Amino acid sequence: MEGKQPNDAMQACRRAARLREQGHPQRAQALLREVLAAEPAHYAANYELGMLYHDAGRSDLAAPLLERAAASRPDHFPTLVNCGTVLLEAGHPQRARECLLRAAELAPDHPHAPAMLALAYQALGEPALAGEAIARSLALDPGSADAQVTRGTLLQAAGDLAGAVACYRTAARQEPVHGEACYRLSLMALPELGAALVERMQAAWADPRTPGRDRVLLGLALGRVWEQQQDYDRAFACFRDSNALHCRAMGGPPGDPAAFFERHRRGLGRALLEHCAGHAVEDETPVFIVGMPRSGTSLVEQILASHPEVHAAGEVGHARVFVDTVEAHTGAPFPQGITTVAAAELADCARTYLQRLRRGAGGARRVTDKLPHNFLRLGLYAAVLPGASLVLVERDPLDTCLSIFQHYFDTGHAYAADLAALGRYYRCYRELMAFWETLLPGRIHHVKYEALVRDTEPQVRRLLAFCGLAFHPACLEPHRRARGVGSPSDAQVRQPIHGRAVGRWKHYAAHLQPLREALGPQPGVNPEDNGPAPGPAPA
Repeated sequence: MEGKQPNDAMQACRRAARLREQGHPQRAQALLREVLAAEPAHYAANYELGMLYHDAGRSDLAAPLLERAAASRPDHFPTLVNCGTVLLEAGHPQRARECLLRAAELAPDHPHAPAMLALAYQALGEPALAGEAIARSLALDPGSADAQVTRGTLLQAAGDLAGAVACYRTAARQEPVHGEACYRLSLMALPELGAALVERMQAAWADPRTPGRDRVLLGLALGRVWEQQQDYDRAFACFRDSNALHCRAMGGPPGDPAAFFERHRRGLGRALLEHCAGHAVEDETPVFIVGMPRSGTSLVEQILASHPEVHAAGEVGHARVFVDTVEAHTGAPFPQGITTVAAAELADCARTYLQRLRRGAGGARRVTDKLPHNFLRLGLYAAVLPGASLVLVERDPLDTCLSIFQHYFDTGHAYAADLAALGRYYRCYRELMAFWETLLPGRIHHVKYEALVRDTEPQVRRLLAFCGLAFHPACLEPHRRARGVGSPSDAQVRQPIHGRAVGRWKHYAAHLQPLREALGPQPGVNPEDNGPAPGPAPA
C-alpha cells in the first residue's frame, strides 16, 4: 500500500468490508493491516480491523486500534461505544468508562452506552453507579435482553440470586435465544432449566447461523444440562465442541506459554525486591487470594468475608495500575524493564491501588482481592506491599483444568479452550509457584481445596491466623452470608462447605488423555489409577 492515495485506502477498506460480509475475515484483516502499514492513523482501517479482531474474540488486539479510531473521531457515537466495550473486555475499565461517558453525553437517549457503563462501574468496584446506569438503560429500552443479563449480573454480585435468575429467565425467553442468559442460568444450581428452553437451546446450538459467541455459550450450558442428568459422554461432547468453536474463533490454540511465565519470573524476582527495599508501602490491608481459576478461590474469599473485620472486594482489576504505569514507562510488555521505573513511582502505584481497594470497605481491617491471576505478580506485591497477606489456593490439577474447560473464558485465557493448552499452561503455573515459594519463603499461605472441604475448622483457623485474624465461628458457615461473589462459583459458595466436587474429573476420565499428557506426571498420583468415581457432580 506504500505510496497509495487516500481513495485507494478507502477502496481497500470497502473491499475488506465485503470480505467480512462474505465470511473471509482473515483476508479482510490482512488487507486492513496493509492499509495501516502505510497509513497508521487511517480511521476506517483502524475501526474495521478493530471490529474484526473483536468479532474473533481478540479484544487485546482490537483495543489499541479502536482507541486510535476514537481519537480521530471523538464525536462519533458508534466508535466511542464500541471502543468502550472492547476496552472493558480487554481489562481496561478506567479507559472504557471515559469512552462510554463521552458516548452517553453524545446520545443520552441511546440505551447501549449506559448498559456498558454499568459493567465498567461494576469492574471498578462502584456498584451503586452500576445500578443507576443499568436502570437508565432499561428505562430507555425495557425489552433489551443484554441489559437484563447485565442487571442480573449486578444482582448476582450483590447476593440477590433470585433476582438474578428472574433477569436471566426474562432474557432467555426472548428471540433469538440469548446465549449468555442461558449459560448463566445453567450455572445457578437450578433444579432444571425447563424442557421448552432446553429445546430452544439445542435448536440454536445446532444452527450454524447462530452467532459464534452465542453458540459457544449455548454449548457449554447444554453440557451442564447433560451433566446434571449424569449423561457425561453427551456432556463432554458439548464442552468439547463448544471449546473447539471458541478456539477457532480465537485463531487456534495458543502457543507455548513458557516465555510469558518466564517474563514474569525474571521481571518480578530478587532484583525487584532489592530495587523496592526502603520504598515499600507498609500497609496490612490487602489479602491477595490467588490460584488457577476454578481452584477454590471464591470459597476462600467467602470464608474470609464471613469475618467481621474483613471486606471482600472480589475479582477487582485495581492492580492494573502497576501494569499501565510500567508499560507507559518502558514501552514493553509488563513486567519487562520494571526496575527502570523509580521505586518511589512503584510505591505511588501501591498507594493508588490501596485507595481503590478500600473503596466501599468501610472500617474493615483487611480487604480481599480475589483476582486469580494475581498469582503472576506475587513477587511484585511482596516487594511493594510487604504487609499484604498472600494466599495461594490449590486444587487437584485434573479437577481444576476440567472445570476451566467447562466454563467460558475470554481471550485473556485462550488456553482454557483446549485441553492440551490447558495442561501446558498449568505446568508453567506450577513451576512459577515453586519459584515464588523459593523467593518468598514463609510469605505464602497454601490452602489445599481438598483439605479445606474435608477438615474445615483446622484449615480455617490456620488461614485466619496467617491473616492476623482471630477465629470467628461464622467463617465455618460462609454460605450464610448474603454477599454474592459475582462469578461462576456463586451457586457453590451458597451451599454449606462440601466435598462433592472432589474427583469430578473421574466422570470424564476417558476423554482427558490430552490434558493428562500435557500436565505430565503428578506428584503422588499413579497415572494408571482412575480411582472410584465420585458421586453426582454438583449443579
